Formats: sequence, C-alpha cells, structure tokens
Amino acid sequence: MVLRERRGRLGFYLLFALAVTASVQLVGVYLVFASLIVPSLAVRHYPEGRKLPFAYLVGVGGYGIGLVLSVMLDLPSGAPIVWCLALLSILAYAFGPRRPAALA
Repeated sequence: MVLRERRGRLGFYLLFALAVTASVQLVGVYLVFASLIVPSLAVRHYPEGRKLPFAYLVGVGGYGIGLVLSVMLDLPSGAPIVWCLALLSILAYAFGPRRPAALA
C-alpha cells in the first residue's frame, strides 16, 4: 500500500515536471506560473468545498477575458491573460471570505 502511494506520487511529480517544462517552452514562464499560482492564492481563505470551483472560475475567466482583450486590442495573448488572471484574483480575494481570526 505504501509503495503504491509513493509510486503514485512519483508518477504525478514526473508528469507534472514534464508538463510544466513543455508548457513553459510553448507559452512562456509568466503565463504558466501565473496559471498555476494566482488562482490558488485568490481562494486561499475560501471554505474547502468552494476553493476548487472558484479557482477554476478565476482561471477560466482570466483566460477568457484575456483572450478577448488580446483579439480586440491586437495584442499578444500572454500579457493580457496574466493581467486578467491577476485582476480577477485580486477581486476574488477582496470580495471573498475574510481570513479566520488567529487563536489567542
């Protein structure tokens, strides 16, 4: 059982490393790492059941709005997507649940 779990983790990390390496070469460092990190930062104080759906909404919304702006303004796609991801994340964080108070 332990060996199966370790093999599963190793497989995940190897696949993740290959995917990140390939995608960085295709679309660039900023876009890949903004896609990985920014939505999760936006929903870090959300309840457990809502983190994943809201993170997906931030990611899909950032990509969608960024691509639309890219087409409308005739810009390369990477920068508008990163900016839209960042702005949507700031909004999701600002209007989301407050951080729980520290236990005294």
